[in-house]
Amino acid sequence: MRLFGYTFLLALLLPTFALAQSTATYRVTFESAWSADTHPDGFPPDPHYSPLIGAAHNEAASLWTVGGLASPGIEQMAETGGTSQLRGEVDGLIGEGTALSVLSGAGIDSPGSTSFTFDLTEDYALVSLVTMVAPSPDWFVGVSGLNLREGGDWTEERVVDLFAYDAGTDSGEDYTSPNQDTNPAEPIFRIEEAPFVVNSELVPLGTFTFRLLSTVSNEEVVPVSAFALDALAPNPATSRSAFQLHLDQSQSVRIDVFDILGRRIETLHEGTLAAGIHPFALDVSRLARGLYMVRARGAEAQVTRRLVVQGR
Repeated sequence: MRLFGYTFLLALLLPTFALAQSTATYRVTFESAWSADTHPDGFPPDPHYSPLIGAAHNEAASLWTVGGLASPGIEQMAETGGTSQLRGEVDGLIGEGTALSVLSGAGIDSPGSTSFTFDLTEDYALVSLVTMVAPSPDWFVGVSGLNLREGGDWTEERVVDLFAYDAGTDSGEDYTSPNQDTNPAEPIFRIEEAPFVVNSELVPLGTFTFRLLSTVSNEEVVPVSAFALDALAPNPATSRSAFQLHLDQSQSVRIDVFDILGRRIETLHEGTLAAGIHPFALDVSRLARGLYMVRARGAEAQVTRRLVVQGR
């Protein structure tokens, strides 16, 4: 009983510490080999892919899954190459707190390649990304819930073979079949027959290569009871985000905003602040869409918080 009392008292006296977090920047490269040489069966004219569209998200979110029904956004993407509905679905997930950002890249002719960069955090370490195989009834390639942080470490490089999937919303049997709505819709499935089986082998159309470019610490270990920076809200933000700085003693404080490359964008405050709670607001309407860091540095400690800026 005495030991419990000592332990409880020690817990009250010791400062609370924040856990370190990190943000990883990746480049994904989409390389398509799909051609009359790789898939000769009924190969269509003007082979191409629609713009890439997807999300960085956590385990509570899902854009699509094999065996599940296609959402309106997946149906639009797979049948027409449109991205507006799926983008709206991802924006909804961001609002629910289960996704970090929309991922988007250029469409390409095939064979061909394209790439773009994006950010993940420890709380949002999964990637879903799709593109329509065009022309086709409702076929697409992509990944669903790909985890780029396993075992507590960021994956240095991951190469994923891309096979064709059927969205289950159109019953066309070849690349240029006329529209034949599937009613009711069928579950999404991998196509394991012509035109993607060649000489009895299922042949991928291309690859996604995810390569880690850099990592940055978001929240450094600091004694929260002495020097604390609240989480920014709203976050993600489109026009304005606010936060409070807690100080247990008067001290000189500097608060800066950095972009993901570590460049100082703005200094919100530089000077002495009294002990207490100090509110601050950041106008993000003039900032480009992306990930930013707000860092408060005091006499003996500093803390950094991430801020996602979403375009209007």
